[in-house]
Amino acid sequence: FEHRPPHGCHSVASVAMSRSGSFAVWRSFPAFLIVRLGSGRRPCPPATNSTDDYLQCLQYSYERGETAFDEVTETPTEAADNEAVEYFEELSRRRDLLKYWDAEVNVFTQKMKEELMDWTVDRALLPRIFVLGDLEPACHLMQESSGFRYSMEHWLNRMLMSNEATLVTEPEMADFVLLPHCATSVFMHMVVQDESDTIKGRFKEANSLAAFRSNSSIFRRKEVYVSYEGNLPASTVLRLDESYLLHKVYNLWPESPAFQHCWQRSSCKFLTGSIYGRHVWRRFADVFGDKVVFITHAGMSEWLRNQPDEYFLTGSEEFGPSGDGNECRASCALHCKLDPPAVLPQDVVLPWVVAFEWTARATAFRQRDILVFYSGTDNSCSRRKLRKVFSGRFEQEMTAEESRDSKDKILIFPSEFRLKQHEWSELAYRSKLCLCPDGDSPNTGRLVEVIMHGCVPVIISNRLQPPFHQYLDWSRIAFFLREDAIPELPRILREKFQGPAGARRLAEKRQLLRQMSHLCDYARDGVGSTVLMALRELARELRGED
Repeated sequence: FEHRPPHGCHSVASVAMSRSGSFAVWRSFPAFLIVRLGSGRRPCPPATNSTDDYLQCLQYSYERGETAFDEVTETPTEAADNEAVEYFEELSRRRDLLKYWDAEVNVFTQKMKEELMDWTVDRALLPRIFVLGDLEPACHLMQESSGFRYSMEHWLNRMLMSNEATLVTEPEMADFVLLPHCATSVFMHMVVQDESDTIKGRFKEANSLAAFRSNSSIFRRKEVYVSYEGNLPASTVLRLDESYLLHKVYNLWPESPAFQHCWQRSSCKFLTGSIYGRHVWRRFADVFGDKVVFITHAGMSEWLRNQPDEYFLTGSEEFGPSGDGNECRASCALHCKLDPPAVLPQDVVLPWVVAFEWTARATAFRQRDILVFYSGTDNSCSRRKLRKVFSGRFEQEMTAEESRDSKDKILIFPSEFRLKQHEWSELAYRSKLCLCPDGDSPNTGRLVEVIMHGCVPVIISNRLQPPFHQYLDWSRIAFFLREDAIPELPRILREKFQGPAGARRLAEKRQLLRQMSHLCDYARDGVGSTVLMALRELARELRGED
């Protein structure tokens, strides 16, 4: 279930994000968290299918100090996405398949079904895209070192350029003009360079970090600018936004007549792929406003906040806002902040690129003996609150005799107990429910990762806008929990997921996980095809067609 990476494919991204704090690499295991299983240290038992034996082996490894975080990755291929037009044409030829989808349970929203049926009526209506040149050579050189998780901008550029049926060479024919860039790759290299310069003593005039913070305009701007979760260094964000992106806006792209032509037409919009949303590249976003469509991972909006109460898990008792002064029922007031917006209604939110794919093992559910599993860093107030609620439960699960051979294990790993990728994967395959709280952004790669393991997601958020939310019904495969209900989660788990009734609830979500996994897999045709469907719908609006 692992993919091997091309040489160095995650070096820069890993260094950048670990230094900025988003992915803290754990180097030592605190003594107070070491739980001895029995008297003295016991080595890993012989390989068995027992989850208890596997946990014992993990414990022994950590006691020996084998704690290095390990992530193996693979840059995704887009070969199947290059044939997205043919994919939809095949669907249009098979009306019987569309009728089957309409009749059977699936993850499609009504809008998705209508768009698929409309494709059978008018196959000629495709989005017309003019590409404003290729990526600069430096982008191609940086692609491999940026890592698989940050490869979406390169993938989008290749995917759109490879679909000849949607490309036009005359700007006046275009619905969209693609603005090529590799902002995230440049940003990652900038972060590494800035950190390196700081370590080398670039700011030696500051006697201490405290003095530097008090005297530096950069840090004063950071306090105002970075008012959302996530550890992106503000000075580097501003420098990338103002130098790299705005340099293209004012000096490079306007040299093309196609840029000017689209700018002057109300029936044309620009396209940009961006890992981060409008709330990060604010100068760039302010220049264009809704003239540009962001295709992004930054799924953060009021969409989930506006869903009715029945959309969410609740216990037998009702509970209201947390009473700490925030009115959006979030874990902290910071999660109520949605200004400036990360996305606009026209923008397209994509799933993150992950290292896993659906396998035969993901379909095996009967042998799973972990009810709930979660492991991750403490990079959001939701995650910290979650761990506080389950404080002490982890030690009980690892030591109590009554927990052995239990079918209802609840494993919420402490943040210091970092699992290697293959260890996390093994536990996900053994789990029925996997918790997906907000990280440094609401739309995280963890959501797709747990789906690829056949583990039903429990999405804990008040501000998530899921990938392709207009087209995919996430309530068919996941449970949702408001952040202010985190303290009630232990009781909710007991009430909702015990006995035959709990098994039925899980089965209803589980049966569609495979379908959703294919639609979130960049190595299949689902992601590229759905992007083109979203652009097709927007192109129809731009042309004034119903």
